[in-house]
Amino acid sequence: MSTPRPASPADEAEEAVARVLEAERSARKEVARCERQAAQFVAEARQRVAELHQRTGARIERLRERMALTAERRLNELRAEQEELALDSRPDAATLERLDAAIALLAAEIAGESTQG
Repeated sequence: MSTPRPASPADEAEEAVARVLEAERSARKEVARCERQAAQFVAEARQRVAELHQRTGARIERLRERMALTAERRLNELRAEQEELALDSRPDAATLERLDAAIALLAAEIAGESTQG
């Protein structure tokens, strides 16, 4: 039976270098895996943002449509109210006759004053 020979400093250094290189390879693989995972997270986040943007745009459009319909209904109500008020404020025939007479009298007074002046 042979007894294991003690490792020489050169053998130990070689083994240490091999362990360091293996650790470096493992670290690079892990970094690459993390980069791929991060890229996947970013892609998924961008997709969610795009979907959210699309849903938000659709909601805004529906809100605009509802606001436009509400504004149109209110405008129609105001127009109807305006027409009703215009009809209610029209003077009757007797009032128109008094106004015509007052206008004629005023015109005569103005014409008389200007011819007298």
